[in-house]
Amino acid sequence: KRAAGPKVNGCDYLLGKTEVPEGVSGCVQKVGDVVYFPNGWLHATCALEPWSVGVGGQGGSPKVYEQGFEKLPGLQRETSVAEERKKIVECGVLDEQDYEGGGMSPGGGAAMGGNDQSAKQPPGAGEGDWKWYEGNLNEYYNKLERDEHAKRNPNKITSYAVHRWMGPKASTMIHYELVRGAVYELVLGKYLPPSQVASNANEGDRIRAFDAGCGLGAGLMWFEQHEPNWDLVGHTISEEQHKWIIKDLPAHKFQARLRSYDEPVEGDKDELFNAVYSIEAAIHSPDLKHSLEAWSKALLPGGVIVIIDDFLSVGVSRDDPDVNLFDRSWMANAIHTTVEISNWADGMGMTLVRDRDLGSEFQIIKRNYRNKVPELRDEHGRVHQGWLGSKVRQKLMVEGKISYRLIVLQKKGAAAKKEDEAMASIAQSQSCASVPILPPGTNEKSPSLSITIDPRLMSGKGAKGGDQMACISGWYCCDQGTKIWDDLEKSRTERTGFLQLPRDLFGHYLTSFSKHLTDFYRTYPANYPADGTKQGIFLDIGGTGSVASGMQQVTSKFSNFAGPLKYWVLDSDPDAKKLTNALVCDIDDCPAAPDCGYDVTFSHTVLEHAARPWKSFDTIARITRRGGLTLHLVPWSYQYHATPDDNYRFSHKALRTLLEDRGFEVLDVGYDVCTQPEHMLKDRRDEHFERIWLTYVVGRKL
Repeated sequence: KRAAGPKVNGCDYLLGKTEVPEGVSGCVQKVGDVVYFPNGWLHATCALEPWSVGVGGQGGSPKVYEQGFEKLPGLQRETSVAEERKKIVECGVLDEQDYEGGGMSPGGGAAMGGNDQSAKQPPGAGEGDWKWYEGNLNEYYNKLERDEHAKRNPNKITSYAVHRWMGPKASTMIHYELVRGAVYELVLGKYLPPSQVASNANEGDRIRAFDAGCGLGAGLMWFEQHEPNWDLVGHTISEEQHKWIIKDLPAHKFQARLRSYDEPVEGDKDELFNAVYSIEAAIHSPDLKHSLEAWSKALLPGGVIVIIDDFLSVGVSRDDPDVNLFDRSWMANAIHTTVEISNWADGMGMTLVRDRDLGSEFQIIKRNYRNKVPELRDEHGRVHQGWLGSKVRQKLMVEGKISYRLIVLQKKGAAAKKEDEAMASIAQSQSCASVPILPPGTNEKSPSLSITIDPRLMSGKGAKGGDQMACISGWYCCDQGTKIWDDLEKSRTERTGFLQLPRDLFGHYLTSFSKHLTDFYRTYPANYPADGTKQGIFLDIGGTGSVASGMQQVTSKFSNFAGPLKYWVLDSDPDAKKLTNALVCDIDDCPAAPDCGYDVTFSHTVLEHAARPWKSFDTIARITRRGGLTLHLVPWSYQYHATPDDNYRFSHKALRTLLEDRGFEVLDVGYDVCTQPEHMLKDRRDEHFERIWLTYVVGRKL
């Protein structure tokens, strides 16, 4: 026991930066070891791992840990500094070059110090301080797995899903949701179920998928849990990763092979795949063009390759020193631009159909990296070259030299099966029965229906639509477009052609809808529905409101627009099942809605919530009768409103294209501008815009 001197970092003793006092004993404490200090002894600790926990040893406090253990014999053998350093190098914690001269210097005194001044720099201060694997990807991953194995929980996918964090919750599961979404959209042509729900797909939706570079099997396990009908195969070239999958993971059906991902098909009897996905693994390919060719050959026609990885930004040279360091440290042999990959794909019978900048979409530079360029040195004793690679990757991304993206390549030769079915169904619907209108030139003996649809908005609560509303909502009143246009013309100081819209594009959507519905219904026979004639249906898409998002359910909001037709609603909200006139499905994919089943299809600020509105319009084209009307109101300039999602905005040209491409004649299209009443501007403030633009369209099925 001796008087306490100044506090010293224990690592300074180990690295020879501080002289060790005479008579000091030392040891390397392994995981689970307990070290007992005699009462009054001073000690210094150097943590060799990034996460260490110590209890006690702080002047005998807290008292609760002084439990009167049996006295143990003292240290039986003391070792030299050189011997202890040798053990540390053998364990892989430090490298020989961490010490001056690159070898083990003999020295007097005990471990954890001595008069040895051999250390030159802290680990990681330069490129030579890292542990390099010189292109041996197998050993590169084997060593990482051995280092990190104890931290993984085979029953918790997030503990071994080693990808970039994404989203505000720093999730590594989003990657699988993105892959799943691409397969559903492009191969199955279906609406993606919620990520937390296991698919109830039938055998007809069976997918055979290949995980190119499956790592520790996290993706395979996630898909098996969420898509039990999928047939899953994964390849890894790391023995340690493969051993984890085979020995540590819970029982599973998927196949994990110790094999290069350039050989996805095993023998002539192995089936081809509907999808190949690679998450942060394609970049390690020695020849990505060759890998893509192999994956393409293993795909069925219409199948997809989904890659989530880092890509070189256009205009950045591969000779950039940081790009070269990334190539070597991350084993990023295949750092390419998406333009290059798109050109390759064209020559392989594939097309680049999706290219998403996930870095921007999920704010990775802000959320993961805090907009900072890191120092290229190790700070926690991690000297594996992969840790250097991760820092170089951060630097390149913050500087804009690489981007983190999702790309999808689709194999040509056949459309995705559901896409093919959808187009065939639309074509078939164009030959379906027409609405029961009177032929032109009908004489007085066959009069038409006498009816007028008033431009009224109703509350939707009650059998007849409920109470009349003065405005579209409590926040806005519409039909302000022409007034605002005229006011601007009187006061404008600039005239920029590409910003201007003609005055006749502005109007009141209610006036337009009521006029065209009135004209349409007046073509029906006066005795409609006559004896034996089945009454047609007006379908209000999204007509109940999103109760799941906190809205109140409405049951008859636009029933006054139905005129002589039955009023039905189509909604994906579960509460709609309680209604007797409701079809519960998603408009993006609703097989329950019959072909040519509706005289009028209608939506009111709904289609912006659709995940894929082009598919919504496919459905609308399929289910609208020939000669029938379709009317829609959607936002153009409008605050974000997630009820439950908010995905799109539509210009007048977008609506025209969406209808004309699906066999409709556009009868009217324009903008309705709505403003807040004076009392709202005065008394209430939140995210609501002071002025919103809505786009409306009326079409007739040819």
